Amino acid sequence: DASLDRHISRTLCLCAHLSALFGDVRYDPNPTSFKGFCITHDRPSRSLTLTLPQKIVEAARQHLPELLDGQPLPPLPSGKKLNAIADALTLAPRTSRPLSPHQVRTQQLLGSLKFIELLHPGISLLIHRLSCVMSSPPPEAYDVARAALATAFAERDVGITYGGLALSASPRFSAAIAAHVDLAEPAPAALEALADATWGDHNLYGILLTFDGGAILHQTKKLALIVDSSMEAEGIASSKAGECVSYAHEILRALGVPVDAPTLVGTDNLANMRVGFLRSAPTRARHFMRRYHALLQRVAAGEVALRYVNTEHMAADFLTKWLPKKKVDACIRYATNLTPQPDPSPLPPDAPFPSSSSRLRIATSPGAPRFSQLGGCCG
Repeated sequence: DASLDRHISRTLCLCAHLSALFGDVRYDPNPTSFKGFCITHDRPSRSLTLTLPQKIVEAARQHLPELLDGQPLPPLPSGKKLNAIADALTLAPRTSRPLSPHQVRTQQLLGSLKFIELLHPGISLLIHRLSCVMSSPPPEAYDVARAALATAFAERDVGITYGGLALSASPRFSAAIAAHVDLAEPAPAALEALADATWGDHNLYGILLTFDGGAILHQTKKLALIVDSSMEAEGIASSKAGECVSYAHEILRALGVPVDAPTLVGTDNLANMRVGFLRSAPTRARHFMRRYHALLQRVAAGEVALRYVNTEHMAADFLTKWLPKKKVDACIRYATNLTPQPDPSPLPPDAPFPSSSSRLRIATSPGAPRFSQLGGCCG
């Protein structure tokens, strides 16, 4: 494969240059781990999966050893009770004395969970609730954190899969103002962003950025501005998603696979979509229209395309609000590429297999960017 050989040659040249500057930097074409991540290759399905079992087990050994010993777990909140406790978390009163050992232990567990969250988006909203009180955690925060750890432990061998034979090939731009996203399918090979926001008791926005079938960024953030409408909140979310897309474009360009078509930024708010679609804005929204300036510049430059995605299929919903289990499971499957793969056609024994976390699969979606394959990684 000439393309793969070319990228390997470039990687070897880069490693030689880095070695001259920093010492021994070697190229591993088939890594099984990297910086705490476990890397699993599935040659028949042309996919790669990242997991964090060791990190999760280490956190359980320190904070919830019953998971490892097979002993009965201490009573931990779950379901709606867990959500309610997380929503009600407030900072414990600060004193001149240092934090208590229990509070320090809570902070240590949250630090572990923040890393685990990279491959377990299902706990993102819980982690955000905990992060809001970590400067002085209340007593109940430790139980919430341990409940999140128990959830991650149950799925410790599950992570995010990239590539595969079942990536969505459905045309995204199905109408003039809408994009077709189906949570029954995995994410597409092409770069894509979905953004959602909620306002009220908790003003949040969530961004889900996917590439090659799996999430490369998922985050839940607090809206730093005071907003008085759902359109304004969704506008901030879409603008932030546009920033992430621009950054991802630069990374892909540096990797030698520049994006040559607008990247979808999906929103489930029609008023927000019309503004980003360069249509006229509602009169009542004119006082905050300048917040759209950067997003509109990206739309006009052909860097992003803001489209409406029906709330039923908004995969970023779970990052900002509590949802029914069925919808959460569908969103997680979409973000992590857990859809069962079809039976692959056999590969020749000597066929090259690009085997690193930066492996890119050729996009099959009509109108999507075309991606070549990159092999190996530096470590």
